[in-house]
This record gives sequence, C-alpha cells and structure tokens, in this order.
Amino acid sequence: MEIFDCLIIGGGPAGLYASFYAGLRDLNVAILEAQDHLGGKLHFYPEKMVWDVGAMPPTKGKQIQQNLIEQAQLFKPTIFLNTKIIHIEKQGALFQVTAQNGQKFLGKTILLCIGGGIYRPKMLQCSIDSAAQSRIYTHFPNPMLLKDKRLLVSGGGNSAIDYALEALNYQSKVSLCYRGAQLKAHEAQCKQFKQSGGEILLNHTIQTIQLVNQQLQITFTNQQVAYCDYLLVQHGYHHEADLLHQADLAFCLHEHMYLNCAHPGLTNQPGIFAAGDVQYFQGKLNLLAGAFQDAAYAINQIKVYLDYHSQPFAMVSSHNHKFDEKNQRLFQQASKPPEQ
Repeated sequence: MEIFDCLIIGGGPAGLYASFYAGLRDLNVAILEAQDHLGGKLHFYPEKMVWDVGAMPPTKGKQIQQNLIEQAQLFKPTIFLNTKIIHIEKQGALFQVTAQNGQKFLGKTILLCIGGGIYRPKMLQCSIDSAAQSRIYTHFPNPMLLKDKRLLVSGGGNSAIDYALEALNYQSKVSLCYRGAQLKAHEAQCKQFKQSGGEILLNHTIQTIQLVNQQLQITFTNQQVAYCDYLLVQHGYHHEADLLHQADLAFCLHEHMYLNCAHPGLTNQPGIFAAGDVQYFQGKLNLLAGAFQDAAYAINQIKVYLDYHSQPFAMVSSHNHKFDEKNQRLFQQASKPPEQ
C-alpha cells in the first residue's frame, strides 16, 4: 500500500489549494473526497458571482471551482472521488484511514479539510418520469437555459426565493411552490418577488412529474397542475458531520462540530492538521481567502513536522524554479502573433 506524506481529506477550496501548495513543498499527497466531484460548496452556487477573492474580478462560482481544480492537479496529486472517510486510526508512526467503500489509505500526516461536513441536496419525494430528470435541478442552472422559459422553483426558504428572483433577470416566467401556508424566506424578498411578476403557490406539494410535449407537467397533491420548462428544487441539504466523532482519536471540538485549534492548523492530535471551515480559532476567517491561507499555513506546518530542518515556508511562485518550464511555455504562447 502506498504511503503518502499527507492524506488530504476533503476536496473543497481548502483541500484543493492545499494540494497545490503541497506540490511546492515536494509533498506526495492524496485527496480523498466523499462526493463524485471536487469543489466543495462552490458546487452549490455555480452561477453566483463571487466578489471577495483578492485580485480576482467578480467571478462565477463554477469558474473559481474549475480554476481551483486545475491548480490542485498541477503537481499531480492522487485523487479519489466517492471516497467517504469514516474512520481514522494511528498505526505506529502512520495514520490509516478507512473509506465507506472499504478502501484503506496510509499517510504520515492527515490534513482535515472537511468544512462543516458533507452536504447533499434534499431530493423530491415523489413520482418522477425518467424522461423528466434532465430538466430538474438542485442548483441554479445555466442562465441561458432560462431565457424566455418557464421555471418552477420548489421550496420556501431564502435560497428558493433568492434563486426565483435571480431567474426573473433572464425574462423567465417564474413560479414558486411551497407545501406550507407561509414562506419561511425573508418577507422583503417575497414582496419583491411578487412585485417583480413572480407567482407564489402556497399549500402546493408536488406529487408527480411527467414530461408532456417537451414540458414538465407538475401535478400537486391538491390535484392542481402546472406546466414549466425547468424545475429548480431548493429543499435544503442533508448534512453529515460524523467523521470527527467516529475517529479512533479524541479530538478537541468547538460546539461539537469544529476542531478547536489553539494555534491555526494545529489540532490536539500530533500529525493531524486542519484547514478551512472545519477549524475554529480566535479570528478565524470563513471566506475563500481564509481557506487559502489556512491551507498554505497547514502545509508548511506539515513539511516541518515531517522534516524539522525544512524551511518554514515555500519560495514565492514568482521566483520559484518549479515554474520555469511552465513560465516559458506561457511566454511563448503570449508572444505568438494573433491568428488572422
């Protein structure tokens, strides 16, 4: 079994940037991700504009996600998707982690980048025609799909009304259905949605979904029927945060959920480090910018933990010889005359 310098558990922003920075420190790492994709919570808001990443113009979540994935793979880490880690134990000088699928991995250190846990969108509990599945979304679809189309949003919370409002920007005809008698979303947003031409259907629970004449036919339990081109489901998320409690080690936790780190990146278990939203310390910044700093800081600590004589940080990329060949290719591409 291969022994990695570091097992990065979690492939969200913190884990992805840690993978990149580990390459700068010549560490052999594996990313172990529970979902079938990388990117963490960025996957849930692909069309939302992110403004608070330094030196980056307002950028859609899906583009930041793709950029992080490409950057993380620069130094060729080993990546395992659909690999939910359920157990961590110490074996001599090494750590062994076990996945739900039975796979086992060995590492000299562990970097926990699991955020607040694993989030999976809650799905509709109703009869759905297989032909209709491709028109049902749990995150905001490509806006070009919505232009001049009819969209039904199912849900009564802030995310549902927020997405319904956003869809109106694309000349869509938007309706929102909710099983209850009153929406849970902020009253001001609900008022704005109605004033902007949105329709709200209260006491409407979806019973069946069929594709009829290239449109979704939505039948509710009250026997009313609605037609739309696309359905966006915003019923919240299933949340799993069991790993820290199932480990063979006693972690010091904050609010039973986050790693209580007396010093950024350092858990109370030697050899196990943390980055991103999974950790709590005084002054923790729960932003993408904070996750990137956490990741680099933790990797530097891991490098020194493995080799006490190592430099405490990597050379900056602008002067790092690891990028000489890559920089040369970029310079050559930039100097090519534009095609006529």
